[in-house]
Amino acid sequence: VIVGDNTPTRAVPAALQARGFDIRGIRPPTVPEGTSRLRISLTLNVDEADISTMVEALAEVLAST
Repeated sequence: VIVGDNTPTRAVPAALQARGFDIRGIRPPTVPEGTSRLRISLTLNVDEADISTMVEALAEVLAST
């Protein structure tokens, strides 16, 4: 998920990891400046309800950032 700015790329993963989701921030120099992003990792053990919960949590955290 491309976020753009570095600030939410630090805060959002921390908030979601605290909720039990494996989400990492990817920032320059790994990606071009202005294209910071969130890496979301899924496993075979994740079901549709887990994904819905993660999307809701992501939207909530992004809205408050």
